[in-house]
Amino acid sequence: MKSEKMSIRRRKALKVFGVGITGSTMIAGCLGADDDDEPEEDDDGDTEAGDNGDTEAGDDADLEEIEDWLNEEPTSLDVLADEPVEWGDGVWDGEMVDYTGEDTVNIEFSAMLEVDGEVLGPFAADPRGVEISPGTTVTWEWGGEHTHTLTSHFDPPHESPEDGAADAFAIEGDEEEMNSHEHVFEEPGVYLYYCFPHGTPYETDFAYEDKNWFGHRGAIRVVED
Repeated sequence: MKSEKMSIRRRKALKVFGVGITGSTMIAGCLGADDDDEPEEDDDGDTEAGDNGDTEAGDDADLEEIEDWLNEEPTSLDVLADEPVEWGDGVWDGEMVDYTGEDTVNIEFSAMLEVDGEVLGPFAADPRGVEISPGTTVTWEWGGEHTHTLTSHFDPPHESPEDGAADAFAIEGDEEEMNSHEHVFEEPGVYLYYCFPHGTPYETDFAYEDKNWFGHRGAIRVVED
């Protein structure tokens, strides 16, 4: 029964992928920063270290949010794999690639997804997690046999998949051509994004009723220099 179910889902998925997936994009900040976290001085004029603890706690909370987002187990890897694969603790190793101070950053949004030693297809962001400075321009590029969307995960998130899918721009040209989108991040905070439906956080009736098909997600953290 399991192999029959996998076969049916695989055919449905491949049918969807054959026509491509188009959509829109709007990248918006999920979390803002507190501008009042300046060190305080005691009566002797010495700077207190309390805010350092607050900063570290904020960093930990950011990374925990990003880890939960990037390592949430996908629901439909079986349509890509010849044999069952083990997600384990996820594919993100906790590293935020440091691009602070850079004016521009490029992210490949059709990088190969590798799980449990098996390459499953172009359903990954590379790098998955990055840190940048305010004012940095991020450019996503994707292409190949599958077309992807780029949608921000708002806080609060969209109430329905239809709202999420409505955020976007039409992808021009043939599926084989490279497509790209860029956005300037001005405000510090955590920014989460995904491909709909390959990484959507919502259950959907698109092809089959599962969320986060293949874990096609990314995260950006904007930090003050």
